[in-house]
Amino acid sequence: MDNLPGEWTPLAADASSRRYFKGSIEGREAILAEFGEDQDGLERFVQIQRLFAAHDIPVPEIILVDPSGRWIVQEFVPGWPLSKGRWTGSLQRRLLEIAARIGALTQWPEGLDLLSLDEARLRFELAFFRLHFLEAYLNTAVSGAIVQGLEALAEEVASYPQSLAHRDYHSENLLLGSDGTPVVIDFQDALLAPRDYDAASLAVDPYRSQNPRISAGFRDIWLRTPGANPVAFDRTALQRGLKALGTFGYQVTRRKRAKFMRTIVPQARRVLDLLDRAPLPLDELRPLLEDLPG
Repeated sequence: MDNLPGEWTPLAADASSRRYFKGSIEGREAILAEFGEDQDGLERFVQIQRLFAAHDIPVPEIILVDPSGRWIVQEFVPGWPLSKGRWTGSLQRRLLEIAARIGALTQWPEGLDLLSLDEARLRFELAFFRLHFLEAYLNTAVSGAIVQGLEALAEEVASYPQSLAHRDYHSENLLLGSDGTPVVIDFQDALLAPRDYDAASLAVDPYRSQNPRISAGFRDIWLRTPGANPVAFDRTALQRGLKALGTFGYQVTRRKRAKFMRTIVPQARRVLDLLDRAPLPLDELRPLLEDLPG
């Protein structure tokens, strides 16, 4: 970004490996995302932005792409993350409509690998949960029953029909523009996933208000769609919640980002609500999650 005109102010770090800056270009407020050496990540970001925009999925406009492949500049969306917003039934329906629109896409950018959240990846994510949340964050041994339960969950969720998913569809990656329009950000990890994945992510989102009616609302609305199955939804949501706990444990113990501690308890509560839906018992997780401080 040395050759980019204007002044750019660093934004607070998040779980991403990218760095973000706010500034202006050509008289427009803008956000700069620095990808560094991750040229593949930048290419995915640009290509998926074009795909989503072409199919009326609301995403920020890309203003400029660094020819050397290190950064992009996109429009600044005036508004706020939905993690800080007020939740209504109409907003929930709009977010699920966007998720359904992403899931209905059958095109994919030519030359861009289409990844899949398959059984191997799901097993990896739940092993990540064991390592970074149970063993590192809670400093507890993991029993064979827990291992078997997590492996059965990965196998079950991997068996569900797949469609395209945002992959990290939660209220920190959804902005409510000042005109009242939801805008999707951080979409570069889109991939094939169990068809309920993005809707389930909204239901177990730890960043927003934890009024139980919000989670129930997402579930109830989504289950009215043709082909939706409550067992598949709940087990997908359980896997998603456990995966997120693994990420938060890693951020706290390995990257020393204490701010993620505040998301652990609400995420654990969502997981506790779903533990009895696991294909094999995960009862030994219950006291561990119930005894968390806060």
